[in-house]
Formats: sequence, structure tokens, C-alpha cells
Amino acid sequence: MKIKVMSFITAVLLAVLILLTSCGDDGNPIDGTSPNIQTLTTNTAFIGQAIIIKGANFGTSQGSGYVSLNGEKLDDTSHYSWSDTRIVIIIPSWAVTGGVEVNANGMTSNSVNLTVNALPESSSPFIDYLSQDIAQPRQTISIYGKNFGNLKGSVEFKGAKVEDNDITFWGATRISVKVPDEALTGKIVAFTYDSTGTNTAEFRVQNPNPIVDMVKIDTGTFVMGSDNSSLANISWCSPAHNVQITKAFYIGKYEVSQKEYEEVMNGSNPSREKGDSYPVDGVTWLNAVRFCNLASKMENFDTCYTINGNDATCDFNADGYRLPTEAEWEYACRAGTTSLYAGNIDELSWNNENTPSNDGKPKHPQNVGTKKPNDWGIYDMHGNVYEWCWDWYDAGFYEQRPNPDVDPTGPSITDDKQKVYRGGSYSHGLLYSASAFREGRNISSANFDLGFRVVRKAKN
Repeated sequence: MKIKVMSFITAVLLAVLILLTSCGDDGNPIDGTSPNIQTLTTNTAFIGQAIIIKGANFGTSQGSGYVSLNGEKLDDTSHYSWSDTRIVIIIPSWAVTGGVEVNANGMTSNSVNLTVNALPESSSPFIDYLSQDIAQPRQTISIYGKNFGNLKGSVEFKGAKVEDNDITFWGATRISVKVPDEALTGKIVAFTYDSTGTNTAEFRVQNPNPIVDMVKIDTGTFVMGSDNSSLANISWCSPAHNVQITKAFYIGKYEVSQKEYEEVMNGSNPSREKGDSYPVDGVTWLNAVRFCNLASKMENFDTCYTINGNDATCDFNADGYRLPTEAEWEYACRAGTTSLYAGNIDELSWNNENTPSNDGKPKHPQNVGTKKPNDWGIYDMHGNVYEWCWDWYDAGFYEQRPNPDVDPTGPSITDDKQKVYRGGSYSHGLLYSASAFREGRNISSANFDLGFRVVRKAKN
């Protein structure tokens, strides 16, 4: 009997021991599948700071998991990176002091207290700004701030850690790193030698092989339009008036080629005469807008256009591709000149008078960039194919504008729903290639002498 009693007591003690060891500090089971927080890199953090939650059983990816603070669930923008043993969160603006918990696979971890301060302490590491907010993989950028320390820590691009030998400089107020190959657009965070996280900075990863070669156009003032009597017979481009361009922009060095169009538009090519280096033609205005949005997404830029049926609105503050305004187009075409053309027209333009037709085919577009560029390094502004612009076409629009005009974007929608086109064509004569020439076509037009080039905003 004595042996049986001892066995019973031992069994009870073992059961109690198992029960106790299977619970975390708050009573949640730590059974090998439930999440378990072991440490936070700091128990005091400020709004916007990144902190690391270390532990186990968080899951290899976030999935439906989340972190809560003081009982409030963090949204996805606050979950910086997630792995089975490590989660990085960004303290949101609404955060208050309370318990940090991880929910994974429908189970909740133990709770670890975090004190939240509105402002960083004077000794906290802090990112002020980046040397540039967009760069290609393997390009070097610098992170400027304070309290990074003099011992090398680490840097992450949306969870992609920079290799130690790719941190090319580390100092108390500046860190220089090479953008990782696997970096994604999102937030950058730095961690000091003792794993104290900074706030975050927004960063965009640029496609290492940009779709379109571009030329930067700086701000300036120019004379737009023309009072030339010969030009007045074919184009509503008067009166000549001063226009201020107050925002720098990039413009395509060339008209969009058929190869570029096919790459973006999933193989589609409406051009009549095919050739990779010919400018794409036969493009409706709306398809040119669609190209801009798709190309922007491919290069991790914000899209400029919201498409509504057969119309679109444009966010000129977005950094993606868009069509040039009529004023931007003429400013770039003139390249500082005030004459009818921006130079020797035969050297700059493919037009009806010099386009060859000796290949057994009707006259057609020529390879982009085979004529000379204008003084700002832009090709085919005076011919090859006409080019769509953003603006609605109103023949008398210039007469309604102030002088000087500032960054005009055209009239509101016109009754005949025509958009401006510019630039001359292989199919028309010299006057149609003039810098000031302007006309309009219906947005559904898809003529075989009409293409486009793109622009993007730039820093002044």
C-alpha cells in the first residue's frame, strides 16, 4: 500500500509541474505552438520608433497574426517585419503605455510592458532625413540623424537587412549603406550597436533598368505660343504669352518606342508599321494614360492617374509617369529658343519633306533618336510622330489666360472632348513641326501618326 500511495503522490506532483511549466507569466500556454515573447529591445520607446520583439512561435510570416499594444491592435503599416523568432514594429501615433502581446495562429502570447513617450529622449537614435528617397539596388545612400553611436549597428529596408560589408560608413550622425538587392519599397530603420531602433524613413526602390530614358528640365520662364502669320493659318497658337514653369520635371529623351510599349502593355502594339525602335503609334489618349500608370507600378512609383470610364484625373504631386502638360511640352521643345523651330529643322525633324519612302513601303515613322537632339538633349520633338499631351484642347484658350501664366494644365473638359497633340509628324509638312503648333483630336483617336512621350516630377 505504501508504494501505491507514493506513486499516486508522485503522479500528482508531476501533473502540477507540467501544468505550471506550460503557462507563461499571464497564464497563456507556452506549449511549443503558442507565441512567447522573451524580450523587447527596449521597454521605453517613443512614437515612431522601431522596436524588436524577440521570442518564439510567432510564425514564419505574419499571415493573420498581429501585435497589440495596451489591448489595441496595430495595423499592417506598424508591422515592419515578421519572422518566427523576431518581429519589428513601429510605435504608432496613437500608442500609450501598456502591455505588448503577439497573436499568432489564433493564440495570444504573454504580455510585456512597454512605456510609450510622445517625443524621443535626447539620447535616442533618430533619423532626420535620407540623402535621397529613391535609389536602385546596390546604389549607396546616406542616412542622416543623431545618436547612432560610433559602433556599427544594422540597417533594414522593409525587413531586408543590409549586409555588414555593405555598410560603408557608420558614425554618430551619418550612416552610408548600399541598397540591398532584395530591398522593397517601404520604410528604412536603423539599429544601434545595442539594438536600439530609430524611427523610420520612407524609401522607394527604383527599377535598376528604368523603362524610359529621361532628361531633367529645370524651372524657368518662356514665351509660349506664336503670332507668326503663316502658322496662324494652320494652328490656334496665339497670342504669344509668358509662362512660368515653377516645378522641375523629367521628360522622355525619346518618344515611347514600340518595344517599350510592348514591355509595359503585355505585348500589345497598335502600330501599323512594326519596329522595336520605331515610336509606337495608333495609341488612344486613354491607352497612353494606362501605359503611364502601368509603367509607374513597374518602377515602384506612385501612379498619377485615376481612370474614370473614358476620362482620367491627374495627381500632379505623384512621382509616377504621366503625359506632359502642353506648357511643359513646349518649354522642353523650345529648349531656350524663341524662333519657329529649336534649330535647323532638317537636322531635328522627320517630316513629310524628308521622310524616306524608298523601302517599298508608304512613309512611316523612323527609329527614335536618329535625328539630332535639341539643345536640352531631347530627340524628335519636331517630328516623327505627333505626341499626346494632358490638356483638353480649346482653340481660344490662350486668349483667356493671364500673362504671365503659371504652370497651366489646360481648360476643364471641352464639349468635343479633344486632347491636345504636339510635335509634328512624318506625314505632314514643316509648319506642323513648329514649336508652337497645337491641335486637338478626340480622345478615342488612334491615328498612325500619333504617339506620345512621358514626364515625371523632379525635385527643384
